[in-house]
Amino acid sequence: MAKGRPWDGGYIRADSKGRETYYIYRKIGGRLFEVSTRCHTSRAAHEQLRRFEADPSNYKPGGEVAEEGVLSVTPELAEAFLRWSLDEKKNTPKWVRDQQRSLAWWAAQLGAADLRKIKTARLVSELDKAEGGRKQHIATFKAFCGWLIKVRHVLQKREDPSSGLSVPQARPEQWTTPKAVTRERFLSVREHLTGLWRDALDVLAGTGWHFNELSRFALRGSVERHPMTGGNVLACPQTKAGEPLRTEVSDGVADAARRILEQRELDYFAFHRSLEHASTAAGLSEPLRPGHMRHSVATWAINAGAHPAAVAAFLNHKSERTTKRFYATHAVPAKVPTLF
Repeated sequence: MAKGRPWDGGYIRADSKGRETYYIYRKIGGRLFEVSTRCHTSRAAHEQLRRFEADPSNYKPGGEVAEEGVLSVTPELAEAFLRWSLDEKKNTPKWVRDQQRSLAWWAAQLGAADLRKIKTARLVSELDKAEGGRKQHIATFKAFCGWLIKVRHVLQKREDPSSGLSVPQARPEQWTTPKAVTRERFLSVREHLTGLWRDALDVLAGTGWHFNELSRFALRGSVERHPMTGGNVLACPQTKAGEPLRTEVSDGVADAARRILEQRELDYFAFHRSLEHASTAAGLSEPLRPGHMRHSVATWAINAGAHPAAVAAFLNHKSERTTKRFYATHAVPAKVPTLF
C-alpha cells in the first residue's frame, strides 16, 4: 500500500508546502493507478475521484478544455473555480459571492469567445461599458485566469488574457472624503449593539483588521499569549494577501474574540444591517460600516501620537506609505519641536 493516511480513493500526504494532498491509488483491470488529484480538501478530491472512475486511462487532474478546444467562461468552469476559491483558497463567502457576480458578468460580455485569443483591448472595451464594479471585475478575472493556469492547467501563461490588466488602486476620493469616524460616533453606535455584533465591532476597533480577516479568525483563529510580554494575541490564519497574521490586543478585545470563536462564523451582511440599525438608533445621518474601522484605527493611533511606521506594522502594511496614502489621510502626526 502507498504511503500516507488513507481516504476513499487512496492516500493523503503532505506536499512541499505542508498541505494535505489527496492521491488516487487504485488497481483496475490489473493496472495500478497512482496519481495526485492536486486537491487539498475532501470535497474537491471526491469530485476528482468521480472523474477518475468514469475514465481511469484518460484521467487528468487538471480537467479538460471546452468542446472543440474552445476555452471560455462556462458555468461549469465558473462553478469549479468558485468551489476552489471557497474550499481551497479559503476566501470568505462574501468574497466568493462577489466573484460569482463578476464571473457571471464576464460570461455575459465574452460569450463563447476563446480566452486564449482574447486581446486586452477587448477586455478594456467591455470594462468601459460596465456600470460599476471595475475593480472587482478585474480582480476576479485575473484570479480566474490564474486558476486556469496553475490549477486546471488548461491555459498557458503566455496566453493569459488578463496579463494586460491591472487592478485599479484606491480612488483619490479617499483623500477628500474621510472614512475614519470620530471616537464619539463609534461609541454612540457601539452603545446600541449587543452580543456578537458588539464583539465584532470591538475586535475590528482593537485590531484594525479587514472584515474578511475577522471572518477567517472566527472560523479557524485562536487567542494566544505573547511569547515575551504574556499579553493577548489574536492569530488570524490568513490575511487578504494569504499569510498568517498575529495582532496584540487588550484584555477586553481578547474576551470579545473568544466569544466570537464560540460562534465560529460571522455573516458580513447581518453585521452590516446591525450597524445600520445601531447608527439609526444613535441618530447618525450616515451609518457606520465595517470598512470604516481600519481607517479609524489608523487615524486614531496617529492622532494619539503613534509613529506612522508603527501603525503600518500594526496594520500589517508592507510600507508606511500605504498607511499614509490610504488609511490615515486625515490624521495629524504628533508635533515636533519648531522654532516658533
